[in-house]
Amino acid sequence: MLKIKKGMIGGVLGLSVLCSWLTGCAQDSALDTMTLDKISVDKISVQQETEVALIPMAHFFNEQAVSGLKSSKDGQWLAFFKEYQGSNNIYLMRAGASLETAFHVTQSKDPIREFHWSIQENELFFLKDSEGNENTQLYQLIFSDGKAEAPSVMPQVAIKALTKNDQARYDFIGQVKDKPDTLVVMSNQDNAARSDLYHLNVNTQTISPVFINNLGLGAVEVNGQGLPVVGVGANPNNTATLYIQSGGDWQALITTKFGEQIDLYGLDEKTGFAYIGANIDGRDKLQLIRVALDTGKLTTLHHDPLNESDVYDVTFNEHGVPVAVSYYGGRLRTYSLNKSFAHHWDKINGHFNRDVEISIHSLDEKTGLWQLNVGSDVDLGSDYRYNANTEKVSVLLKIKPAIAPELLSQRQSITYQARDGVTIQAYLTLPKGKAQQLPTIILPHGGPWARDYWRLSSGYFHPVAQLLANRGYAVLQPNFRASTGFGKQFLNLGNKHWGTGGMQNDLTDGVQFLIDAGIADKQRVGIMGGSYGGYAALAGITFTPDLYQASVSYVGPSSLITLLESFPERYRPFLARFYNAVGDPLIEGDREDMLARSPIEFVERIKTPLLLVQGANDPRVTQQESDNIAKVMFKQSLPVEYILAKDEGHGFSKRANKLAYVVAMEQFFAKHLGGRADRYETSSISAHLETLKVDVSRL
Repeated sequence: MLKIKKGMIGGVLGLSVLCSWLTGCAQDSALDTMTLDKISVDKISVQQETEVALIPMAHFFNEQAVSGLKSSKDGQWLAFFKEYQGSNNIYLMRAGASLETAFHVTQSKDPIREFHWSIQENELFFLKDSEGNENTQLYQLIFSDGKAEAPSVMPQVAIKALTKNDQARYDFIGQVKDKPDTLVVMSNQDNAARSDLYHLNVNTQTISPVFINNLGLGAVEVNGQGLPVVGVGANPNNTATLYIQSGGDWQALITTKFGEQIDLYGLDEKTGFAYIGANIDGRDKLQLIRVALDTGKLTTLHHDPLNESDVYDVTFNEHGVPVAVSYYGGRLRTYSLNKSFAHHWDKINGHFNRDVEISIHSLDEKTGLWQLNVGSDVDLGSDYRYNANTEKVSVLLKIKPAIAPELLSQRQSITYQARDGVTIQAYLTLPKGKAQQLPTIILPHGGPWARDYWRLSSGYFHPVAQLLANRGYAVLQPNFRASTGFGKQFLNLGNKHWGTGGMQNDLTDGVQFLIDAGIADKQRVGIMGGSYGGYAALAGITFTPDLYQASVSYVGPSSLITLLESFPERYRPFLARFYNAVGDPLIEGDREDMLARSPIEFVERIKTPLLLVQGANDPRVTQQESDNIAKVMFKQSLPVEYILAKDEGHGFSKRANKLAYVVAMEQFFAKHLGGRADRYETSSISAHLETLKVDVSRL
C-alpha cells in the first residue's frame, strides 16, 4: 500500500515542522482545556518560584538532537536525522548500540528533507532540495552489511542521484513490493503546473509515466503493482472529488459541496475498501469513513465522541485495516477500533506515569513490534519499542535532553471567546513563577490551514516559545478561525477574513483577554509569526497600529495580490482554496478587497518597530514581499530591520542562519518590550548575523 502523504501538496503557506505528527497519547480523556474568559490569574497554572537562570539560546536548538528515527525492515539498523555541519543529515547505527556509535552517512550542506527505508536490506532513499528552492531530488543510499564488524566501524556507503532535474520537484510515493528496483514517484517534470505519477528504475534511472494527472489528484493510493487505484482531486470551485479506477477508467464516486473536505487515509487492496476522512452530507467534523470501491457504499466507522475535532490520525495494521483513530482538540485523544489494540494500548499507557503524548511510528503484527515516540510539552521525546508478544515497553533510543524538562515552562491549553462569540483554543506558555503584567508575544501559526499542538517537538516555533518564556515573556499561540482540525464551519469562518476580519480579530481578542486577566502588560505586547503568521504580524501593526510595540515578520507576505501572482506553477491546481479564502486578483471586486487587506498599502499607519526575516530562494513568499515593505518603510523614516539569507527558502533550516535569526529576534524584543536577553552568545553567531543584515537604504 503506497500513498501520497497527507499534506504533501497542500498547505501552501505552512512552515515545515521538525518532526513527525503525533498519532497517539497517554490520555484517553478530554483533559484539558481551561477557559480564558474573564478569568483571574489564579486559574492559570503557575509554578511559583524564583526567576530561573537564562538558558543559553543554542540549547533550545541542540545540534545533538535526534528526530525522525526509523528502524530498517529487518530491525537491524536505525536511521535518523541529526545535524552535521549545520544541516540535517542522516545518521545510521546498529540497533541496540549506543548513540555514540552512530555515523553520519550523508554530509549535505542542504538539509535532508525526508528518508525512507527500502524493502531491500541495507538500502534507503532520501530527498533534498537546493538552498530551499523546494525542487526536491531523489537519492539512493546503499551501505555495506557490516554484520561481522564492531558497532564502532563505519559501514561503507554509496550514494546515487536518481533524479537530476533541478527545475522539477520529485516526491517519493513508495516502492513496488514485487519489483523493489521500481519506485513510485510524483513529479511536475513534464508539466510545471501538474504533478504526474511515474515509475523510476533505480538501476537505470529511467523514469516512465504511469498516470497523467489531469484530475488534479493531490492524494492517491497505489496497489501492489504501483498503479493508482483511488485518489482525491481538487476542483476549481473549491470542491473535491473522490475517484476510483474501474475498468481502466477513472470514475467520480463522491464530489463534495463548496468548502467540504475529503482526506484519503488508506487502502485495503484485498477487501476492496478505501478509508477516508470526510465532512460531507451534513457532517461538520471529519469522520472516519469506509468506502467500498465496487459499490461506492459509505460506512461511518468513527467520529469524535466529544464533537470537538476532526479525525487527526488513523493507525492501520499491515493489511490496511484501521485499528485506532485519534482526535486533537487542546490535547490528543486516541480510541481503539478493536479489542486487541485496546489491550495493548492500555499496556503502553500504563508504562508511562507522566503526562506525555505517544506517537506510533510503526506497528508490525507479524513480529509484534511497535515503534513509539514519547514526549511532552517540555520534552522533545525519545523512541521506545513495545513488544506485543511480551507486553513490555523498552527504550529503543533514549535521548538526553539539552535542557532539563523541569527548567522549561508548562504549555497550557486554554480557550477564550472572540468578540463575535466564537470559541478560540490556544496554547499559553508563561515564565516560571510569573503570571502578572508580563511582556507578551502573540505567535500565530503559518498556513493558515494548519494549527498548533501541545507537544514541544510538534512545531517550528515551539522551542522559540520556550526560549521566550525563559526570557520572561508570556507567549500565546491561538488556533484562530481558519485553523484546521476544528471542523469545516470553523475553517470556513476564515474566508475573506484575512487581515481586517475575524482571523486577525481572534489575535487581537487574545491580547485583550490576557490584558483583562492581568497577565499581559498592554504597553509591552509584541507579535511574531512565520508565513501566514508573518502576514498576521504585518497586519497587526498596520490595521491595529496601537496594539503592538514590536513585530517580527518571518517570510510573511506584505501584499495578497503579489502573493497569489507569484505562486509556482505546480500550485495552480490547488489555488481555488486561496481564491475563495483570499480573493482572485483577476476579479476587480476581489482585487480591491485584497488591496484593502494588504499591509503594504497602509505602511503610513505603522508606529511599531519591525524586524523582517526572509529567505532569498523562497518559492512561496518571494523576496519581493519583504523587500517592498522595507523600502516603503525606509522612505517614510519608519523603524525597520531586515535579515536576508541567500541560501534559504521558506523558513531557515541551516543552523547558522537559524541561530543568527533567533539572536536578532531575542535582542529585538528585549530592546522594545523589555524582556531578558542572553548577552553571552558566541562571536561566530554575531558575526554571521552581520552578514545577513540588509542595508534597507540600498534596496
